[in-house]
Amino acid sequence: MGEQPVRKKQSRKGALKTPVSSAAADFVARIPAGEIAHSLLEWFKPEARPMPWRNPRPEGTPLSDYAYGIWISESMLQQTQVSTVIPYWTRWMEKWPRVASLAAASEEEVLLMWEGLGYYNRARNLLKAARKVMELHGGVFPTRHEELLELPGIGLYTAGAICSIAYNHPRAIVDGNVIRLLCRLFTLSFTQRPSELKPQDLIWQISESLVRAAAQIEHPQSCSAFNQAMMDMGATICTPSNPLCLTCPLSPHCKAYKEQSQSQYPQPLARPALILREDTALLVRDAENNILLQKRTDAGRNHGFWQLPLMENSPLPKAPEAFHPFGLSFTSQEPLARLQHHITCYRISLKVYPGKTDAGFSPDENLRFFSEKELGAIPVTSSHRKLLRKIL
Repeated sequence: MGEQPVRKKQSRKGALKTPVSSAAADFVARIPAGEIAHSLLEWFKPEARPMPWRNPRPEGTPLSDYAYGIWISESMLQQTQVSTVIPYWTRWMEKWPRVASLAAASEEEVLLMWEGLGYYNRARNLLKAARKVMELHGGVFPTRHEELLELPGIGLYTAGAICSIAYNHPRAIVDGNVIRLLCRLFTLSFTQRPSELKPQDLIWQISESLVRAAAQIEHPQSCSAFNQAMMDMGATICTPSNPLCLTCPLSPHCKAYKEQSQSQYPQPLARPALILREDTALLVRDAENNILLQKRTDAGRNHGFWQLPLMENSPLPKAPEAFHPFGLSFTSQEPLARLQHHITCYRISLKVYPGKTDAGFSPDENLRFFSEKELGAIPVTSSHRKLLRKIL
């Protein structure tokens, strides 16, 4: 039953030694990095947002375990709001408080814990990376930037965040908030995504200059606090619309504020055209009232998750023919539930109809019945979890 392929992100790991241009180096050299770093550190003291992974390291806790918690938080925070992440992070750390405990988990357990956060390859990479830490580092989370970059799912941003926040190393970070802040500070026209940038790009050079300036300031955790301050500044002050410039400690240095051109930076990325799609699913029960689910096995989106038997891009007129080879058919053409949702560039209309098994039906390990009680113990795609709640 059809699945949509996803594009793989290009690795940034091979770009670390590319030389920078002299013009960019001259630009960075003129930045008052020390003043900016000092202003942000002073602002961060009273304004830091409370987050559980920012709590002081408990006495006796190895620094490796603390860094592991930072890694989990940064992985969860990609494309996700802090308020959403906090309960997930808390549950995760209670179940798997260190690398060794995560490495011993099954993929199904990890996906179930991650369910609802989306971008599920992040969860799979956490498990792969934890097992690699056990294999290569004896369960001690790496401290070196180069070693972190060798772990699955860890790119330049995450490695820089872990090194700076957990270990207080002067490592740069670049995410959407940092790009917006720096573009406005220096009126830089910019239309690239963070994942497309390389260390020789100007934004990375500026970020590195600033965190190195912070490292020279007398402060117990200057690099850690500075990078977190940049993140918080982008999230709470230098927001995409209606930035709070009058309360911003960097307004004396901000060219966009002086020109009143904040809305022009960074330039918005072109949005891909939405593609409308109709999907059809079946709710099939057996004699014991168990529900038939299908496991997504193709590489790509939601791999390893369970869902109702589904035909993508198959509206009602052609869905019966699509389900027929699997020994499934409709018992009514009145939908039991419907759901509108978005995945990347798709706007999807999903409808669930009552169905049954026919003579050609053959269950296997990826197409089988579950009791309603068992549904809570397996990872189910978020859209189908919502539909099941409506129906049940």
